[in-house]
Amino acid sequence: MSKLHLVFGGRVQDPQGLDFVNLNDMHIVGLFDNYADAEDAWRANAQRTVDDAEMKYVVVHLHRLLEPEVERKA
Repeated sequence: MSKLHLVFGGRVQDPQGLDFVNLNDMHIVGLFDNYADAEDAWRANAQRTVDDAEMKYVVVHLHRLLEPEVERKA
């Protein structure tokens, strides 16, 4: 299975948290089959909105959600 990563962002209530204000206004950047490309997309979007403390972009490791029983290296 590919190591799928989802990159998305939106306005959060608290810049230190992940409580997104309006799910209808989320910016879905895309799906990526490797972390390096996902990180590049995350960095570009986060950098573009760096002056807006309430905007947050994240990378979600979808492959970890799809295979929760796979043991992780520490």
